[in-house]
Amino acid sequence: MEDELQPHLAQAQQALDSALEEACGVDLKRVDTDEMIRIEEVLTVASEAAKQVVSVRLRRRDQRAQDSEASSVAAAAPADMPPTMVQRVFDDIRGKRWRVFAVYPSMSTLDRSALPAPYRDGWLSFESDDEKRRIAPIPARWHELDIEDLRLLCFKAERAPRRSGPSLPPPPA
Repeated sequence: MEDELQPHLAQAQQALDSALEEACGVDLKRVDTDEMIRIEEVLTVASEAAKQVVSVRLRRRDQRAQDSEASSVAAAAPADMPPTMVQRVFDDIRGKRWRVFAVYPSMSTLDRSALPAPYRDGWLSFESDDEKRRIAPIPARWHELDIEDLRLLCFKAERAPRRSGPSLPPPPA
């Protein structure tokens, strides 16, 4: 993805450079009101270009972090781990950290029909420290989605019901 972003970054940097060069190459003591308005417009273009440069750089940084995380997960994963065992980590717009991964019910699950229909072929599970969400069906190539798309999926995902396991007997007195 980083290579895909390079042309966008180069274009935004060129627009920023051109706008700043045009705006900064003016002797402010000798400009009239019309020229000052033109400078203001050029600075607006520069501001938008700067925002685009920042946006692309942040996306590249996120991608490098994901690539690094994925390679460290892959290096630590057993050789027989299926490629579907990918997980991604991201922060939502409030700063809450989420881990997302695909869940595929096994074919040997005895009561697979007990799952709601959309979940029978699998779902994405979103987990934070205090919350679990899930969404089905699993979007194609979900592991390649950008962070904004993952955030949107997480926002749309249903809260997963809390599972209550069997209660443990009280400890001996």
